[in-house]
Amino acid sequence: MREAPLKRTFAEVAIELPIEGSFTYSIPDALKGIGIGARVLVPFGKRTVTGYVLSTTDAPPEGVKGIKPLIDTLDERPIFDEARLKFYRWLSSYYFSSLGEALSLIPPGGANIRSRRHINITEAGISALPQKTGLEKELLEAAVKGPAIATIQKRFRGVPVLSAIERLKKDGLIEEESLLKGGGSARIERFAKAVKGADALSLKRSPIQAKAYSLLLENGEMAVSALKSALGAIDDALRRLVEKGLVEVSEREVGRAPLDAITPRDANHAPNEEQQKAIDRISEALRSGAFTPFLLYGVTGSGKTLVYLKALEEALRLNKRAIILAPEIALTPWPAAYLASLFPGRVALAHSGLSPGERLDEWRRVLNNEVDIVVGARSALFSPVEGLGLIIVDEEHETSYKQEDGVRYNARDAALMLGKYLGATVVLGSATPSVETFYNANSGKLELLTMRHRVGESSLPRVETVDMKGNKECLSERLKALMEGNSAKNNQTLLFLNRRGFSNSLVCKDCGQVFKCLNCSVSLTMHKRSHVLKCHYCDLSIPIPSICPNCSGINLSTTGSGTERLEEDMRALFPKLTIGRMDRDTTRKKGSARRIMDAMEDKSIDILIGTQMVSKGHHFPGITLSGIVAADTSLNIPDFRSSERTFQLITQAAGRAGRGDEAGSVVIQTLNPGHYAFLSALRHDYGAFYAEEIELRKEAFYPPFARLCNLRFEGAKEAAVIEAANDMKRAADALLKKKNEDIAVLGPAPAPLEKLKGRYRWQMLLKCADVKRLHSVARTLKASFVAKKRPGVSLTVDMDPLNTL
Repeated sequence: MREAPLKRTFAEVAIELPIEGSFTYSIPDALKGIGIGARVLVPFGKRTVTGYVLSTTDAPPEGVKGIKPLIDTLDERPIFDEARLKFYRWLSSYYFSSLGEALSLIPPGGANIRSRRHINITEAGISALPQKTGLEKELLEAAVKGPAIATIQKRFRGVPVLSAIERLKKDGLIEEESLLKGGGSARIERFAKAVKGADALSLKRSPIQAKAYSLLLENGEMAVSALKSALGAIDDALRRLVEKGLVEVSEREVGRAPLDAITPRDANHAPNEEQQKAIDRISEALRSGAFTPFLLYGVTGSGKTLVYLKALEEALRLNKRAIILAPEIALTPWPAAYLASLFPGRVALAHSGLSPGERLDEWRRVLNNEVDIVVGARSALFSPVEGLGLIIVDEEHETSYKQEDGVRYNARDAALMLGKYLGATVVLGSATPSVETFYNANSGKLELLTMRHRVGESSLPRVETVDMKGNKECLSERLKALMEGNSAKNNQTLLFLNRRGFSNSLVCKDCGQVFKCLNCSVSLTMHKRSHVLKCHYCDLSIPIPSICPNCSGINLSTTGSGTERLEEDMRALFPKLTIGRMDRDTTRKKGSARRIMDAMEDKSIDILIGTQMVSKGHHFPGITLSGIVAADTSLNIPDFRSSERTFQLITQAAGRAGRGDEAGSVVIQTLNPGHYAFLSALRHDYGAFYAEEIELRKEAFYPPFARLCNLRFEGAKEAAVIEAANDMKRAADALLKKKNEDIAVLGPAPAPLEKLKGRYRWQMLLKCADVKRLHSVARTLKASFVAKKRPGVSLTVDMDPLNTL
């Protein structure tokens, strides 16, 4: 794929910062031969940052002066080629980011190097400190520890610290220095080996030394850590063996291997007729070498994973490499375990659940062509896989594929475009496809592969609804009775409640005071076990009060239920059963999600309570009953996709039941049993839901009939945010009138979550059937906002938003 680059003199470089355009640097003699795709270290103003070589030339662009040289390269190989560069140019343009920001998606977090400005107190500053007061005194005290200026700015938010720092520098009381940060670090390990033929008679009186020497003779070279695991504390014994010339100790770089923590699984199942048809068609596309996008639509339990594995086998047989994406980090162990068994040593993991060192080592293995398959969450799509021929996006409907900050890409849509630029096969899989994806499949943009039956003898579970109007308990009598019967048969139960914490909020019944977040326009959620009220948006936490701060009353009451309260209720209701909980609170620690899933597999958990992370793709044959505790939660969200998300969540959660030998049952508890999302879920009828939903979308002019672009204004001062939003509305109206564009403008209006992390938020939504015209107008409006230079107000442009909260 990569040809030897010509030895050029100048390089066009994109910087990792949110700065449009590229910059020219000279190439030093020591770096001659670098070409497109090189990740380089460059000077940029007073800083040193990471950049990406876009092209090389023999002469600089006309009129460019003061050209600085590149400092160094950061990798032995390029991280992208011409074809991928075209993809990243599209990505940056479509999602309104700089090209450098888009290219920064390739290396793992922390791998890029940049300098940070720090301040340090001088001797003169130490002497002057007792006489200083106010801000200057605080800055001098902070400068004792040599902090980064960016850290100082965060600490003194809203205070003009930069001018104060400049005064202190001018007076010689502090000095500034730049320190490089990032790049990652290699893991260095010590190894010991016995010196054969050496005189070991002196070890007769040193039993620990004798054991260590004998073990090394038996096993050859060993890691010192392994030697310690076998013999305990042997540092002193090892040092003496080295002094005696009996053992040699060396250090070298070793790779971290996160896959070692995953037990390989066999997948030696024979495909059924529906699976084989899908496998054959995907294999045919792989052999063609042309871009071919598929939607693999199969009911829950239809065996989509086996189709993926067989497709991956065929890709590797054809000397192609592959990427498989899962919507949640907790779901990556499943495909990784199967693939580790099928292709030992040829699989890499890529997600933020790994340590920084593990991510870097896995990424380097990919870059060095040491692996053939990358498994990960959305960011894995940007792994520098050479010879990429197959991309699989499992559970393609999941909103977690949408990045909500930085480059606001949708990994599903980006996967299709990457496949198009590289001529790869792309498979989107789901039991509940997004309405847009299914519409595209029906209109011929994607090829539809359908699997309507579960594998083996298992059938889809029986579903019933329970009307909860007038019911004050968390669980209905019907669901309780079914759970008791299920436990009597030693079967497992899944309870789905998409709300973590103990309760929604804490309310004073004397004065009506609701405990709200100071930074966000939401109530604080009560977490009983940790005894705090917590904001799930900014992580603000306060101790649970015993009296009301407003009226000093003691009549404080909780409202609503979360997974923590449901767990407590189940322990009281079923004291002899083992209760597990799987939500963000219980899966924060590394490996915790894996341990919960292992406990479900070996049936050491009787009842599993969880949020949406338990409803996605898991295969637990022991679950024969699923209870949807509060099915209306997602239905009441102010979003045109609320019915779709409700149907998807319910169908996916229901699909965990009855995947083994015994039939499954599902209970949906709802206040609105006549809603078409619930009626369709009762019959496992995605087609009926889609038919109802697509007509409503068409009538309201929402996707897939229109494309959306959300303009969001944020700032610490509400008046400034409102002014910027209204000014943009006037600019939009004038522009659309001038161009005679039929683009609908909704708003501006407060975002549903009006205040987040101390910043006020307003938004304006653009709707148009033609994405190119929509994109052009949004780009013009963004340029006009930037030109007006509104201090304290930021604008985020989000194409195809999945969440307008």
